[in-house]
Amino acid sequence: MAFYSGIVAVGTVATRLDGSFVGFHGGNPYRLYLRNNDASAICYIGGSDLSIGNGYVLNHGESLSLTVSPADVLYVVGTKNNHEISWLSEPV
Repeated sequence: MAFYSGIVAVGTVATRLDGSFVGFHGGNPYRLYLRNNDASAICYIGGSDLSIGNGYVLNHGESLSLTVSPADVLYVVGTKNNHEISWLSEPV
């Protein structure tokens, strides 16, 4: 079983997060773990229309796990620039 991980910096414009994961698991669904690394700022997770007004809230230090299909598109936006999000993916 292959695990992949990294840290991505997002800003105040919604950034496509899952685009870099597509080739990792051979086109199969995978479990994606996300963590808001910031000490005080909130980030938001959602679809292509994501904004800080309509996203799923991920508080500072909070984590989330999702089962993601290769066809799914996931975006993240922060309340400031250089907002770090850690991620870990594994096959389902």
